[in-house]
Amino acid sequence: MSSIDPSVLIDPNIQEINIVASFTLSGKILYISSSCEHLLGFSQEELIGSSLKDYTHPDDVFLVESNFFYQKLAHSFTFRLRTKNQQYIWLRADIDVISDQHKHDEVFAKMQRIVDPNSNVHKQAINLREETRINELFEENTKLIDLTPIAIIVTKNGYIQYMNQQSKNLLGCSNGTSLMGIHLLEFVDQEYHMVITKGIKMIANGLNLGLSEQRWISKNGEHIEVELKAAPVSFMEQNMECFVVHNISSKKRFQRVLQNSRERYEKIIHNSIDAIAVIYDDTWVFINDSGVKMFGAKDYTELLGQNIYSLLNPKYHNQTKDMIRNVMEENKEHTITKQSWSTLNGKQIYTEFVCIPTTFVEKPAVQVIIRDITDRKNVEDLMLKSEKLSIAGQLAAGIAHEIRNPLTSIKGFLQLIQTHTKENENYFHIIFSELNRVELILSELLVLAKPTEDAFHQVDVREVLQDVVTLLDTQAILQNIQIHLDLPNVETYIYCDQNQIKQVFVNLIKNSIESMQNGGNLFVTISFCHEHVIIEFRDEGCGIPEMILDRIGEPFYTTKEKGTGLGLMVSYKIIENHNGLISVKSKINEGTTFKITLPKFVSQ
Repeated sequence: MSSIDPSVLIDPNIQEINIVASFTLSGKILYISSSCEHLLGFSQEELIGSSLKDYTHPDDVFLVESNFFYQKLAHSFTFRLRTKNQQYIWLRADIDVISDQHKHDEVFAKMQRIVDPNSNVHKQAINLREETRINELFEENTKLIDLTPIAIIVTKNGYIQYMNQQSKNLLGCSNGTSLMGIHLLEFVDQEYHMVITKGIKMIANGLNLGLSEQRWISKNGEHIEVELKAAPVSFMEQNMECFVVHNISSKKRFQRVLQNSRERYEKIIHNSIDAIAVIYDDTWVFINDSGVKMFGAKDYTELLGQNIYSLLNPKYHNQTKDMIRNVMEENKEHTITKQSWSTLNGKQIYTEFVCIPTTFVEKPAVQVIIRDITDRKNVEDLMLKSEKLSIAGQLAAGIAHEIRNPLTSIKGFLQLIQTHTKENENYFHIIFSELNRVELILSELLVLAKPTEDAFHQVDVREVLQDVVTLLDTQAILQNIQIHLDLPNVETYIYCDQNQIKQVFVNLIKNSIESMQNGGNLFVTISFCHEHVIIEFRDEGCGIPEMILDRIGEPFYTTKEKGTGLGLMVSYKIIENHNGLISVKSKINEGTTFKITLPKFVSQ
């Protein structure tokens, strides 16, 4: 008998090189570690997305299908894979199967190269004297074999010729002679008949049957989980097959308990509203349904095997690398950090991110929990902007009142002086012009204070827009700008302070005109959405940089050289006081769109 445990056949020159991979049940390679290039010659890019069966030795395809895709518990076996130079190498595979909440199974494997069990290297590793001694044990010392705790069965073309005591106990018979001459397949589950049949043919050709797991049936009908290997042996001066069989039923029962526990854990993972993922070697190797949805993927295959930094904002790359390294080195969870990511469809999301140490196929890895806080951040930003506007409004209103009183006195005394002198008339004209400008600014500041209810009344917004466009149309034409006004044919009433709403429209149209230095078109439209009126101003101007968009409407923030930053701030405050919203979209060199949403007027 010349078979030994594959664990002692590991090639000492490459024993540190493992291949870690994951597969679908159809054999498609979802992920494979970069060590595949050292052992197989293929790069990750060449293998990911292809089928494992394309590289499997033809004689081992059935074995691979049986062990990779039909077994549900963790186990090990040996098989051959083709390298890029068209040679085959032997691998020992440790297999595990994981199911998600939708019962989508995924196969995880750690594969390590072993010495060819049928090579000269292996045969030389077995001392011929020891092999002869084992053969003699069958013929001269069956008592010693009966004492071994391992079941040993010798067959001739599959028909039982010898059984030790442990094999009799395994198959549930006290008298082994009653089974002599019976074919081994009588005790093998139908699912594994092909494996045994092919194994017997391999042994007849002088080859060994590698380690595999099967389900057998005892004489009394009890199902037994076994792990076996087989090799040619000389027994009673004839070439026969020797099967070495381990009863692993207890181990499998324990594995099933662990599997059930793991499935419960996986249900929690997959039903979590937060994204939960495993990162190994800077790539996604697992991600739950919430993560798939958060990143805008159709399914998890769009993310598995992808580098995590391809979606993470570059601003957070170094921070995240340091965090992952610290977690793996210190083996403890990291504090929550905030980051921003891009989804597969280009949308930006803001997240809270925490990582804890874990393992992936017995290798150190990191499990991360990612919570989407985009909506929360938007609300916080809106509240912050609203608070700024409120503070600015209170401050501005107070300042405006304090300044207006002395300003009125100054203007009155200047008018009195003007009536008593005819000199320096031009100076008086300039002074009064500037004082009027100060009064205009003070009026805008006072708007930041909430208007009184008395100023509100029912207004057809079409008429307001028409008046504003008529007012500014001449200025637009002088700058080669065409204003296109698209109004509905029905009355469009809102409840508002007409002068303030008109001021908003003037501010937005003037901004659009100023943004189109080389001429262009301004489209002004009114539409409806449920119980709201939507007014849009879309220009073909220079656009607003993305980094500035979030600050639009902040007090005293402006991109204009001579601007005060009050125009849009006042406009935002007016719309807020009218229970409306302003939103803005812009692209550089394409233009900007301001959208105002106001409630329709509903008569009491």
